[in-house]
Amino acid sequence: MRIGLFSDAYLPEISGVTTTVHWLKEELENLGHVVYVYAPQYEGIEEDEPGVFRFHSGKFAFHKASRVAVPFSRAATRSFKELDILHSHTPFSMGLVAVGAATRYHLPHVHTYHTHLIEDRKYLPRPLRPPEREAGKIIAAFCNRCTLITAPSTPFKEELLRYGVRRPIRVFPFGVKLSLFNQPPTWNPRAELNIPDRAKLFLYSGRLAMEKNLPFLIRAYGQIHAQDPSSVLVLAGDGPVREQMQQQVKDMGIGDAVRFTGFLDHPRLVDLYKAADLFLFASKTETQGLVLVEAMAGGTPAVAVGALGVLDVVQDGVNGVLVEEDEEQFVAQALALVKDEERYALLQQGALQRAEELSTHNSTLRLLEVFQECLDGSLEE
Repeated sequence: MRIGLFSDAYLPEISGVTTTVHWLKEELENLGHVVYVYAPQYEGIEEDEPGVFRFHSGKFAFHKASRVAVPFSRAATRSFKELDILHSHTPFSMGLVAVGAATRYHLPHVHTYHTHLIEDRKYLPRPLRPPEREAGKIIAAFCNRCTLITAPSTPFKEELLRYGVRRPIRVFPFGVKLSLFNQPPTWNPRAELNIPDRAKLFLYSGRLAMEKNLPFLIRAYGQIHAQDPSSVLVLAGDGPVREQMQQQVKDMGIGDAVRFTGFLDHPRLVDLYKAADLFLFASKTETQGLVLVEAMAGGTPAVAVGALGVLDVVQDGVNGVLVEEDEEQFVAQALALVKDEERYALLQQGALQRAEELSTHNSTLRLLEVFQECLDGSLEE
């Protein structure tokens, strides 16, 4: 099968979408398929990955980390007629390229709804921000041009249906590359981050962005630290609110107990997952929360706010703990779990099992079944 993956985000940018697309390409190629990636060009980066077509692009004015591609590339266009199926991962510039290619060459087009776009409207200035209802219509208009939609969680399938999406929707999250978790360690996170061996290491990884509900998480950790002064919180990642978060921990007087690592490559991040005692997650806008699955693969259970895509990944009392957005409840559950060795061991085993279920290999096999449905014309609602 010849498969085209279309995305407005790809390496070297680090995000859940770029990671998913890169791992999906690897898995599909390992299974014998021919895969092309269509993605923006990044300044100063020379392409050295086979099968990747780069489109001229510029920074998105209201979110500097994102790219907007010029939707034309002569070399890429020549390759479209070789494809059997298209798979888009963003509905913007490259998603529109996928729609155009599917229409012109009569190809099936699968779209994965990765991002909570209604929440992402907040990055636009108020005068340019469409009302939620209109934004939903725009999303539905794009999805209804596709053959089939995949959603990483049930709440997002329901959301797409509310917007007016009429195309078939399949629900399954895309998992993690488990082979990364079987490699020898590349660093000692506790030693390099100056965290004593006996100190409890609480971890958050992901973008430092306003939709991740980080002020809540840091306030909750402030209460954890008050009860366990030797503990440390590590925030692995970077983003537009990093300076704001650094100022918050300083104002709270816990600056010495919080470590900001910036972006880490996957081998170093894997070692950090393994070193952590507990993963803390407060985002209420996740389509899935890939970092939760990564933490599970490292044997680290999570305490997470139970909202949207998190509900399909974290099974309360099985592989983690779900709580309301309540600081006292969040703190109480986190402290209780790290003190209860028997319960912690049970959740740790559940986390490892869930990560296996959601591995990139198993997710890719499910996706190939969806592709075959589209190619056979045997789609059912």
